[in-house]
Amino acid sequence: MIEVGKIYADRYRVRREIGRGGMANVYLGEDTYLDNRQVAIKVLRSNFENDSIAIARFQREAYAMAELNHPNIVSISDVGDADSQQYIVMEYVDGLTLKQYINEHAPLANEEVIRIGDEILAAMALAHSSGIIHRDLKPQNILITRDGTAKVTDFGIAKALSETSLTQTNSMFGSVQYLSPEQARGGNATPQSDLYAIGIILYEMLTGQIPFDGDSPVTIALKHFQENLPSIINQNRNVPQALENVVIKATAKKLEDRYDNALAMRQDLDMALSLDHAHDPKRTFAEDMEATKSIPKILIPDNGNTDKLVNQVRQDTVPEPEPQFVGTSTPRHRVPKGLIIGGAIIAILTIAVAALFLTTPKEVRVPDVSGKTVIEATNELEKKKLKVGEIISEGSTEVEVEKDRVIKTNPEKGTNKKEGSKINLYVSKGGNVIEMQDYIDEDIQTAIDELMLKYNVSASQIEKKYVKSSNFEAGKIVKQTPKAGKDFDLDGIEKIVFEVSKGDEVAMPTYQNLSGMSTKTVTVLKAELQNLGVPLKNITVEYLTTADKASDGYVVSSTPEQGANFKAETTQIVLTVLKYEAPSESSSVTKSKSESQSSSQSSSDSEPIQSTTAPPESEFSTTTRSN
Repeated sequence: MIEVGKIYADRYRVRREIGRGGMANVYLGEDTYLDNRQVAIKVLRSNFENDSIAIARFQREAYAMAELNHPNIVSISDVGDADSQQYIVMEYVDGLTLKQYINEHAPLANEEVIRIGDEILAAMALAHSSGIIHRDLKPQNILITRDGTAKVTDFGIAKALSETSLTQTNSMFGSVQYLSPEQARGGNATPQSDLYAIGIILYEMLTGQIPFDGDSPVTIALKHFQENLPSIINQNRNVPQALENVVIKATAKKLEDRYDNALAMRQDLDMALSLDHAHDPKRTFAEDMEATKSIPKILIPDNGNTDKLVNQVRQDTVPEPEPQFVGTSTPRHRVPKGLIIGGAIIAILTIAVAALFLTTPKEVRVPDVSGKTVIEATNELEKKKLKVGEIISEGSTEVEVEKDRVIKTNPEKGTNKKEGSKINLYVSKGGNVIEMQDYIDEDIQTAIDELMLKYNVSASQIEKKYVKSSNFEAGKIVKQTPKAGKDFDLDGIEKIVFEVSKGDEVAMPTYQNLSGMSTKTVTVLKAELQNLGVPLKNITVEYLTTADKASDGYVVSSTPEQGANFKAETTQIVLTVLKYEAPSESSSVTKSKSESQSSSQSSSDSEPIQSTTAPPESEFSTTTRSN
């Protein structure tokens, strides 16, 4: 944490915090060496100051980004440490994250999805050719400038292919919604892991949804290597099959089915709307054919009818007719019919017993997986031919267990269970976790104030999405994620998302009391209007100068007027605000002269009026004049 308003590292004036991640906070600053140019200052969080691994990763980001000079990658201008804190100074991008852009405009048009995807792939093609893997590609790490250009940022956990010590680890990094199957299993990331994440990002741009979601990160991670990608076309009929095929190939479970490199994926993406691909079939992959073969149908009784088996046994067991020789009278020996049928029945029973024995699951002992990650526990259970059932988050126990590691199982370790049984895993929530309250139908600002003041949630961890609703008043919360009763990790990278009602019409907030005195500043009123669903771009501010310094910044009038109803989404708001300007020295001198003349005039007016030419004035005219 660095102090806002101060000069940091003897060079950068810190204006405000603009972002917060798992490892670092980001501030808007001004470079006092270069005409106060705006920059983004990324500072490693204080809890990592003594973590040599974290510092090494942070420094690696700086070196990785410094090597990448590309219009679709955020540039870096300075690296250093100040007050025992590591920092990076980057290009400041005035715009939205792709996540914010998707929330406001999804589903995006096919052409726009292809353009943004093409720019991301161009950036990653350069990174991969330089031996750098991003490992944490997600819409939050892609910035959209005011002219619509996509810029990739936050190479905080990038991995250089040539490194050894820091990269030879099975630690699972990245945001779980965009995590490749190999990373979810705890394996090392490759350039194709980045392509998988880009495929998920394309999916989100085309549908407005992420393909895999769940109540906990580990649940979502399991879905990445266990479940098929949901159909894009079922959610957005405007998407052609060729474009969906690009996403399908990019997000293939097996590396050999995925794109080899960013350039190959970019080529397919650019051609997705071509007429040559207008009738492409849906892309599919060969199924794994190594499954255990089933018992042949001839060995299994058909609805209890054994005729087929008896006939088959007869064919297999009835001996060939003995040859008859001319001139002999030796009788032919026949097998009695009853013996044949008895043998068939014995054969059937033998087969049935064998089949029952072979198909009855064996009993195995539930292994001890406490202290392991969910991925490690899953692998252990699969070795015993057991399955993972529910994954249940649980608070601290008598013995402290690290976050996201297994506390216990149900059934307990050592219990005998049949193969194929489901075992529930209880996973530690860790220490810095809060339980979400129910904020549905609450005022959005009240909910935010409670989260920040009572639970220490930062403003950057709360996201608002405005939706139309006839059932909730404007400014009321319609939906929340996480839901009430679910956990939120204060040290995590996820956000609390509130869907807030725009209502049908909203009322202009009051900003004057009954005596006409202004009671709200323009900052406060703009925040209230935004909470009602008014886009910031629809608010215009006009200023009136005032010599009263105490009135500076207060709203005196508006269009629409206070209390008036208007459409929050479309109405253009004009706020008239007082702006203090100190009187100049010349105006003070003029004012003094004016006051002196006024005093002199007042003195002369007090003398009797004398006139020798004009007739006496009436009482009415004299009174009017003296007034």
